[in-house]
Amino acid sequence: MMNADAPADTATATVDATDPAGRLSAAQEAMRIFHRYGRVNIVSAADAISSLRADVGATAAAQVPATIPLDPAELDRIERLGLAAFQLRASADYQQAKQDRVRADEPWDMDGSCTDIPPPRGSSRLDPGPVNDAPAEHDSPGTPGTPAAGTVRSLTANATGDRIGEPIGHPVDVRTTSSFMEGSVAVGLVIVEGPTVDLQFTAAERTKVVAEVQNGLSWYATTNPAADLTFSYDIRIVRISTPPDPAAADLEALWRDPAMRQLGYTPNFDGVYDFVDDLRDFHVTRWSYCAFMTKYPLSYFAYSSVGGPRLVLSYDNDGWGPDNLDRVFAHETGHIFGCPDEYAASGCNCGGAWGRFGTPNGNCDGCAPDSVTCLMRSNSFEMCRYTPSHIGWGAGVAGNPVLVQSNYGQAGNFELVVPSSFAGVTHLWRDNDAPGLPWREPFQIAQASGPIDALSMIQSRLATPGALEAIARIGQSLVSFWRDGGSSLRWHEPAHLMDGVAGTPSLIHSRLGRLGTFELLVPARDVGLLYLSRDNDVAGYPWSRPVLAAANLGRVDAVSLIQGNFGAGNLEAVALAGGRLVHLYRGEDGLWRTSVVFAEGVVGNPVLVQSQFGRLGNFEVVAPSAAGGLIHFWRNNDAYGFPWSPPRPFGTELGHVDAVTMIQSSFDRHLEVVARVGDRLYAMARMSSGTFDWLPSSRIL
Repeated sequence: MMNADAPADTATATVDATDPAGRLSAAQEAMRIFHRYGRVNIVSAADAISSLRADVGATAAAQVPATIPLDPAELDRIERLGLAAFQLRASADYQQAKQDRVRADEPWDMDGSCTDIPPPRGSSRLDPGPVNDAPAEHDSPGTPGTPAAGTVRSLTANATGDRIGEPIGHPVDVRTTSSFMEGSVAVGLVIVEGPTVDLQFTAAERTKVVAEVQNGLSWYATTNPAADLTFSYDIRIVRISTPPDPAAADLEALWRDPAMRQLGYTPNFDGVYDFVDDLRDFHVTRWSYCAFMTKYPLSYFAYSSVGGPRLVLSYDNDGWGPDNLDRVFAHETGHIFGCPDEYAASGCNCGGAWGRFGTPNGNCDGCAPDSVTCLMRSNSFEMCRYTPSHIGWGAGVAGNPVLVQSNYGQAGNFELVVPSSFAGVTHLWRDNDAPGLPWREPFQIAQASGPIDALSMIQSRLATPGALEAIARIGQSLVSFWRDGGSSLRWHEPAHLMDGVAGTPSLIHSRLGRLGTFELLVPARDVGLLYLSRDNDVAGYPWSRPVLAAANLGRVDAVSLIQGNFGAGNLEAVALAGGRLVHLYRGEDGLWRTSVVFAEGVVGNPVLVQSQFGRLGNFEVVAPSAAGGLIHFWRNNDAYGFPWSPPRPFGTELGHVDAVTMIQSSFDRHLEVVARVGDRLYAMARMSSGTFDWLPSSRIL
């Protein structure tokens, strides 16, 4: 897994005139921003080429930030801290300290779970009373008690202590602060100091805190670039006059409430909610949360509320030391976005429905037979197969996508599955009855299966509406799983089918037999293809034994199977072997025969469909090209000898394409394509008349 002990990003000072919530140009994505501190951005260019978006208009070029030299004296406090933190992370001493950090990779030894349940919004709303503590330190020179430039809009108090511009008793905002960790996130880092030296932070310690937070969140951003994470910071240094009281009934409220009062909010948990809401409003981010760092006595050295809005950390870190603050901060941030604890002392169990996708806690150390190292289980920058789903990462894919047009909805929705970058399968669908044909939010299935290498899927005709039936390759094994066709739409756990396979399989529901037979081709582990079928006319739906076919092709990387309309319904296939595309078929005698090699220079799985073009229906094939983009071939089934067309490139703006899927939809017979480029998915379609042009690609995940 990605290790963030050393910086994976670089720093630049920019003036950024873009809309933080808007789309990014290619140039902006080439310098992906991980952290924003006012005008100082911490960026990474590591994945510039693979991250280029194809759905951005030319007008975005004018929005590219202009890099300018900044005099350190012109930076405000937040900007100076952000830049100093990055410079500290880049230092040899910091990196050596990470190599030598105490208790490296040990399991967490926390006594109990490090999460709590926050009070609901509005439960403690009250008049905060007079402001008694000294003013908080601000982030640019100015009159004490006035907001600094670049801060949230409500960081000062009026005479009664309520928020400027918002009367006491304003309606409670019930927005969720942090449902899943994708997109832009505002982080309010509040360093709370007390009246004595032992409760205060030195300048070096403040920089260390910011550097550790930056390092921990950089790990998330680099672990899943497809999540497009950008963290925008507001850093508050608040010194209060409240003495410590280890016997206080509420150790957090003792210092938190006066700190919130200084920030201009009600001195209770409602003030925290309001602060977090204002962070999101000001920074125009998707999500927000706040983090309190202090040396005041705590009931627990690090804890957070699952789903937000805040986490709390002690600087001494209970013996783990400041050099492990980045991991502790990342662990607690995992809770903010829905992750459960996985260490045994937390009292976890392997059930539940956690995070955005309602996934069980399958890596709980107290019950999982194969529990592995994970950020939520131990002091390590690693993720198990469950944590990405808990944290809500729907973006980030691998393997080959598979697209079908189902009979759900009046127009027939598009159903798309693709292996996740981390574990299991990502399923999303396009609502073809809604204006604009939107792709709906993805969800995750089969995380317990671990990483999946390749997929095939159909909608069966065994019921109305039919179940989605999928075949997945995991290493050298095939598993089958399916989603109910009824109202529950529930995916069932995968079941083992066979071993000794490789490459990309292909499943169809043929017209053979009374109810139709499932036909499957998959590359064998060594040479040729393996063919097997499922008899849907027999109770239990038994699968046949696999039969070797097309051994003359040598090693096969991928195959695409259809049932054509020739004879009694030949099975027709296109296989990728050694960069060449080969047509093969099975006739009425049940024997597989190789036909012709019709293409070279192919670097990804082919997809074959029989279209409605031509009298008999042409064969249409799309595959990734070694030259970049995609290539389209078609076989004229009305002409003598069934000639194949020359290659027709398209989608070259995508660059290198890893995998592809294609259907002919009911929308005016369009050819619909989804291509995987790195960890992202792009959709495009070909018009069915006129010049048969391919429409521009658009990113869908």
